[in-house]
Amino acid sequence: MNHNPALPKATILVIDDHGIVRFGLQTLIDTFPTCRVVDSRASLQEGVAAIERYKPDLVVCDMSLGDSKGLETVRAVVKAQNPRPVLMLSMHDEIIYAEQTLAMGVKGYLMKEHAQAYVQQAIDTILRGEIWVSTQVSTYLLNRMMRRTGNASNTRLPGDVCGLSKRELEVLEKIGAGKTTKEIAFELGLSPRTVDIHRSNIKKKLGFKRSAEIMAFAVSRM
Repeated sequence: MNHNPALPKATILVIDDHGIVRFGLQTLIDTFPTCRVVDSRASLQEGVAAIERYKPDLVVCDMSLGDSKGLETVRAVVKAQNPRPVLMLSMHDEIIYAEQTLAMGVKGYLMKEHAQAYVQQAIDTILRGEIWVSTQVSTYLLNRMMRRTGNASNTRLPGDVCGLSKRELEVLEKIGAGKTTKEIAFELGLSPRTVDIHRSNIKKKLGFKRSAEIMAFAVSRM
């Protein structure tokens, strides 16, 4: 992305609870011609305060922080930063979480392991007013959209959820909300082992081979 040196650089706020990650991201981003880091914070509470103070053009935020985890972090940061954009970084499988976080208002989802290679591309894309996801995610979303409209060939939809029991449907709903096995067990009054059994039954009934497929399907139903 070409940048007119007469124009001010876009401001970036980094939120991550690992000091070495914050330092690495700030050092890397500050080499980009289009933007600069105005601050970096270690927690959700500090990050929200920094958003209110700096009103950055873009927030680059880890999905799991010391004082906040997963979708809770996404909701809070998107709300504080609205209407300005957010790029989420995560260790979590992008096929599982990218679509859900995009639906919640983030403008990009980047796996941490790919940050060094793609963060500049992601930032520049988002600052142009577009959404950024990896090629893998965009292909997955396109294929799913084509299946919904009946334009894809040689694709197989999962089995009908009508074959699931009431409890299995409840577990599937919790999975789609990003809940862990422990959280699902607590909320439904079950043991973690029972939740795992329900997961296994759901996988068999829907014809899935991997647990990640259950997650992706559950998220798509949200």
